[in-house]
Amino acid sequence: MKIAYIASEISPYASTGGLAEVAGALPLTLTRLGHPVTRFMPCYRAALEGTRKLNSTDLKITVPVGMRSYTADIVRTDDGGTETYFIRRDEFFDRSQLYNLPDRDYEDNFERFVFFQKAVVALIDRLSLKPDLVMCNDWQTGLIPYFLEYGVQGKRRGRRERCVFTIHNIAYQGIYPDSDYALTNLPFNAYSVDTFEYYGKLNCMKAGITGADLVTTVSPGYAREVLTPEGGFGLDGLLRSVQDRFVGILNGIDTDVWNTATDPHLPAPYTAADVSGKSVCRRSLSAKMSVLAGETTAIVAMISRLVDMKGLDIVAEAMPELMKRDVVFVLLGSGQKAYEDMAREWATKWPGRVGVLIGYNAPLAHLIQAGADIMLIPSRSEPCGLTQFCSQRYGTIPVVHSVGGLADTIVDPSEGEQPTGFKFKEYSGAALVEAVDRALSMLRSPIRMTIIKHMMGLDVSWRRAAARYVEVFDRMLGLK
Repeated sequence: MKIAYIASEISPYASTGGLAEVAGALPLTLTRLGHPVTRFMPCYRAALEGTRKLNSTDLKITVPVGMRSYTADIVRTDDGGTETYFIRRDEFFDRSQLYNLPDRDYEDNFERFVFFQKAVVALIDRLSLKPDLVMCNDWQTGLIPYFLEYGVQGKRRGRRERCVFTIHNIAYQGIYPDSDYALTNLPFNAYSVDTFEYYGKLNCMKAGITGADLVTTVSPGYAREVLTPEGGFGLDGLLRSVQDRFVGILNGIDTDVWNTATDPHLPAPYTAADVSGKSVCRRSLSAKMSVLAGETTAIVAMISRLVDMKGLDIVAEAMPELMKRDVVFVLLGSGQKAYEDMAREWATKWPGRVGVLIGYNAPLAHLIQAGADIMLIPSRSEPCGLTQFCSQRYGTIPVVHSVGGLADTIVDPSEGEQPTGFKFKEYSGAALVEAVDRALSMLRSPIRMTIIKHMMGLDVSWRRAAARYVEVFDRMLGLK
């Protein structure tokens, strides 16, 4: 099958998190499985200033956005074996951040992404791409099914493609005043409670759900959670009504990038058969983060965006107790200023015991995964998560809050199977400390190496995930 894949961010060109990682890896894996994919994303400043070469084209696409028309320059690359087209209009996308300023979202986000989606639909037609399947991701692409049906002018194009809409995080829905509907140029009768009207406003996430032939999300656990009032953020009723075309499929990671035997960011390679290099990485990490980790001291780590949903509040509750153990703590991440300041305060309060780097540094993220003993992933909510896959592959014990994809991908020793990490169910600092204590006991037990080698042998690759997508797509297209 031929696939058009549309996302508001794709790694390594521009990224704020998991969506970009999925959009960077899944299409490449589908292509390798014999299903050619063409990707589309905005041409952000980050993409233009990145290390990957982008090539200008002679293509220009002009589309209406309300009463005005805007022209996009089309940039492309086939880096990595998958053709990717970038929609360039600097007025909309040449900005320091993808979606927001430090204190607020960009006020023209709806207009920016209406333009992006229309330009993509027009470009698909200009290229005579004729995909069998159009894959859309999160609210920034939620109107694509309607633009494929009605066209960029709103005069009925007639959708020939099947649409898949993937929910990466239902908390972010793209809700805007109904007065903005005029920017879509869609006919008046396309806007209703059955499409994307939402309590007197328009909801882009709802549009993707109602317009798609198939709705997916990034783990079976999260697919169950969003059907509840607590997890659905107002769309649980809608999702319950489309359960016959709603499925959760676990993400994966790029196991060529995350490979302890070949990782260029590690001072020493190692494998499940010979983990001696992990000790070298451990010493290097201690020095890099200025923590004093003796032979018996466990290195507890966290790599995360520093935002509410990532569990920083219960880490704060747990820190005084954790510091009573024979552990050091290292943290890499950035986000809300309050959490950044809090992390810096920990490093000041416990010098030599806590090491913090505010920001993101890919080589350091790899070194932390290799050098740490325990990885904390205490998210309040986690649609899938990728950090735990990297930890397992690098022989680092994940300790996770049992929600969403974290619950799906971690087997706790209490569950009677070969363990692959530790879970805690109650969202509290005390529960987090109890799970860390169990992990520390395991690290000091004779079964430590058995568990580490088992984790490192797990199939956490995108090939597994992509095969499941193909199976679902074939069934939707009537090929099986």
